[in-house]
Amino acid sequence: MACPYSINFLMHDINIKGFFKFCMAKLISEDEEIKSSLELLLLKNKIQNKVAISWIPYKIILQSGEKKSVYELDPKTKGAGDYVLALKPINEIENLIDGINNFLKDKDSKMFSFEPNEPSFELVIEKSHKGYSATCWADAGNVISNHYTWDGFGLRFFTTEKNLLSFVEELSKEKEGLFNVC
Repeated sequence: MACPYSINFLMHDINIKGFFKFCMAKLISEDEEIKSSLELLLLKNKIQNKVAISWIPYKIILQSGEKKSVYELDPKTKGAGDYVLALKPINEIENLIDGINNFLKDKDSKMFSFEPNEPSFELVIEKSHKGYSATCWADAGNVISNHYTWDGFGLRFFTTEKNLLSFVEELSKEKEGLFNVC
């Protein structure tokens, strides 16, 4: 059973026995030798009630060269939060998409920053002299404990407008297909 999503080198599907489990949007670096990336994976198969949905779980993967850090909920932790993006009353996926698009269109804007309501990562994109600098700070904070922290790991890499637009396009497809069943 095929999913109605275009597949390119920035989007990865994982199909198990023909059922769509998740797709991810991937922001990649401009460097071809030491590849870096940020992957945002919406865990659609973990949505319990699609009619009354207000949060969608995700995992985030940061990679630079051979080093990879994966941030996702571990059921053994006793934290107060989760790796989730709000969909109601504010759609954080739309905010991220619109924010990056508006940042790219606004020639006077120097920086864009996004952090979910359930803070577990921050994405900062800055204009540089030959493209864009993308920085992501992953903070497990209240996911693994009962309070927020500013402690975390970070990844910074340079990217292009084309790569940012591809990331936004893939995230937009995910948002549009959020309630579709393949």
